[in-house]
Amino acid sequence: MNFQIQILQYLESIRTEFLTSLMVVITIMADKLFLIALIACLYWCVDKVKGVRLAWMLLLSDAFNKVIKMTFKMPRPFEKGVVLPVGSEETAGYSFPSGHTQRATSFWSGSMLVLKSKASILMGICIILLTALSRIYLGLHWPADTVGGIAFGVLAVLFANQLLGEKAVISRWHVMAVSCLVLAALIAPIENDLTKSVAALWGMTWGAYMEQKYIHFKPIQKMTIQILKVIIGIFGVLIIYVGVKKMLPPYKVYDMIRYGLLFLWISAGAPYLFKGLNTYSNP
Repeated sequence: MNFQIQILQYLESIRTEFLTSLMVVITIMADKLFLIALIACLYWCVDKVKGVRLAWMLLLSDAFNKVIKMTFKMPRPFEKGVVLPVGSEETAGYSFPSGHTQRATSFWSGSMLVLKSKASILMGICIILLTALSRIYLGLHWPADTVGGIAFGVLAVLFANQLLGEKAVISRWHVMAVSCLVLAALIAPIENDLTKSVAALWGMTWGAYMEQKYIHFKPIQKMTIQILKVIIGIFGVLIIYVGVKKMLPPYKVYDMIRYGLLFLWISAGAPYLFKGLNTYSNP
């Protein structure tokens, strides 16, 4: 613990305006919405299989992270008075393991598996390590939190890859399994962050299942259609994520509905509209 305190306090002592701004940008790149937007654009406009695989890895890892946080219930370093944090007003929940670090690890190690390119490996390693450093530098996590985030992120990706496979075919067994998780989350007295993660996984799984079985949209289109798809898709995400949140009361079941709808929109609702756009543009 003393060694971790020394690291945190040293990084606090070398903070500058430029370094702090840089670390804030790096940590934003591991925010949930940012990574969801990247995966959504990949799914809508480049490759459905790669998009489903990355979404499955990220969302399963996120749920895994919340379970571990609830198990260990570790306080953050600024809650112990070790350092003064940057951006603590936007940080909630327990400290171990680091959610941002685990998300970055899940996304980029998943990208290494999915893309299988030297560029994705080099970029992924750099961003994972920088994300871990940013969380410590900002005083929001202990060093051990980021090590745990990296380790659990890799394990979650390997586990998710085994469950889904390289072809990313969503079966009724996947749908039934996540539906059982949703029912358990509704009944069990667990924290809201975990229920939202489970609902997101349910929405993505159901949506991808419906798309594979009934919709069959084509991600590659001419540039004007691609731009229109991204605009429509992101607009829908904002309506559900922000607009529906303002309409519904802050209860667990309503948060689950919102997150389930959000990923149903990404994986099935928006693709259904995109298929209509393609038909209209190619009569």
